[in-house]
This record gives sequence, structure tokens and C-alpha cells, in this order.
Amino acid sequence: MGSAPPATTWLSRRLEFAPRDDEWEAFYEANKDHVPSLEGPVADVRQIMYNTKMRGQGKAAPIDRGLTVTDHDVQTPHANIKLRTYVPNGSSNEGRLESVPAMLYFHGGGFALGDLDGEDRTCRSLCVGRKIVVVGVDYRLAPENPYPAALNDSWDSLDWLLQHAAELNVDKAKILVGGTSAGANLAAVLAQQAASCGITIHGQLLRIPVVCQSKKELLARELYSMDEMHDSPILSRGAMEQFLDWYNPPNIEDPTVSPLLASTFTGVPRAYFQLCGRDPLRDEGLAYADALEAAGVPVRVNVYSGVPHAFWIFPEMTKTQVAAKELQSGVQWLLD
Repeated sequence: MGSAPPATTWLSRRLEFAPRDDEWEAFYEANKDHVPSLEGPVADVRQIMYNTKMRGQGKAAPIDRGLTVTDHDVQTPHANIKLRTYVPNGSSNEGRLESVPAMLYFHGGGFALGDLDGEDRTCRSLCVGRKIVVVGVDYRLAPENPYPAALNDSWDSLDWLLQHAAELNVDKAKILVGGTSAGANLAAVLAQQAASCGITIHGQLLRIPVVCQSKKELLARELYSMDEMHDSPILSRGAMEQFLDWYNPPNIEDPTVSPLLASTFTGVPRAYFQLCGRDPLRDEGLAYADALEAAGVPVRVNVYSGVPHAFWIFPEMTKTQVAAKELQSGVQWLLD
């Protein structure tokens, strides 16, 4: 750790993705009241995030056919958590599919915000679009439940899925992990740890992932987007610092906090990335894609130039529709 590796394929292209997007700039100017700032008391920013996500989902066409959605209260060795399963309707005479892939999906929110409802449409679209079982995970949130609560819940949700694979018609050989932002961090860490334990994860969906929480390592690796985009809409550097303070890991350079800093990526499954060109997290996402590729891990990356972190919560944006289509094809690539 600490040495700056040479620029490689994705990170060396970061300036291509930085120029401002005219559509976003016009949208932001006209809709500043709807674009959240995630700095402030935790109760306030939780409500702001919830309102923003529900507004966006309310503007999109509902997905209520072709699947069965069920909430589960699950008592784990660590806590009682809620899981939400999305099971595609079958095409066989029994009305059920043969064994299908599954994805554990972890919502975003800096380990402190978010819930099952905020990612409900994404989970529905993946379930119906790819004919897979999706399990949304309502992991415990900081600051009430700091590190490693969310990580423990991610492992417990994987255990639950494996135990219930037969009744969900899940193919254990094709389990994916995925998430957005902090949720993508949990997915990346889970994929690394599973590989080290000999547990098969087929692929990982990493949308705008948090993969390096250390300022020292960001500078050493010449990852500058956290400073360059420090006042970016939706996610700012101040919000990231606040989230880290709430999450409160004892060692920010531990790979369970900063998966980019892992000593090896051997056995890590293929990864599909969705990144944003004007996101404080842009450079670390690009660097993680490079690190996986350098280790021989198949990687596919879509970068949305000129737009901020999680811009797709606004369905009015043209790039939101592009990202939604590419999400489907990216997950299909993971499955193939």
C-alpha cells in the first residue's frame, strides 16, 4: 500500500469523462430544489434521500407484472434484518421457472441512509428483465450500527440465500452480488471474502462503488476526483467524510472498508461497473476496474460522462434511460 501504480486503461482515461453534460446542467439549474444535499443531521438526510428516490420512482412506469415480491423478517446470528425477494414468474406448466440465477442487492446511502423501498424499482427491473431472483437487503445503518454491522448483515443475507435456494429455485452456481455506492462496497468486500473462503460468487455489479476510504491512499494512488468534485451535486466530499465518521471503522485501510487496498484479487469474480464522470468516487472506481483487470478478472465498464453520483435517480434524464438499458446488458454479461 502507499505506492502510486502507473495509470492504466480506465484511470488514464478519466479526463474523457469529466466535461460537463449540457442536459444535466440544464436539468440541475431548473430543478435544484429536487437535487439533494446529503450533509446534515442523519435523520434529515435520511428523509431527503427517501423523498428524492421515491419522487424518481413515482415518475417512472411501475413494474408490477411478471414477478412476486415478498418481505421476510430474518433473525440472523447478529440481528433481525429484513430481506425482500423478487421472484420472476415462471413459464413452465407449474408456473415456476427452472433453477435461475440470483442477485443479492445492497442499497446505497453511505452506510447510514437508504432502505428497501429506495431500490425497489431497480430490483424489480433486474428480476423481470433478466429473469433472476433478486434479494434486497435492508442491512443495519450507521451511526446507530457502525462497522462491521452492515458487513455482517451482508454475510448473513448470503447465508440466508444459500439456505433458501431450493425454495426460491435459485441456481447456487450463479449467485451475483451487487449494489450502489456504499452497497457496492459491501458487494465488493463480500466478493473478495467469498473468494478467499472458497465460496463461489459468479459475478459482481458495482454501481458507483466506494472502494477507498483513505485520503492518504487516494493521494498516493493519484486519485483526485474526491478533491476535484468536492462540491458535486448529490454527493460531496463533505457528505463522504460525514458518512465515514458515522460508519466509524477502526482501520480505514482494511480491505473490508477499502477493497481497492486488498493485497490480492485472486479468485474475485467478474465485475460490471457503472461510474459517473463528475462523481467524487469516479477515480477510485476506475482504479478498482484497473486493479481487477490487472489481476486477470474480466471487467466491463460503462462511464456516464459529465454527470454526478447516482444521477439516474432522475428518470427525466436521457442518460438515465441509457444507464437502465446498459444495466440490463451488463448483468446479462455477468451471467454469460
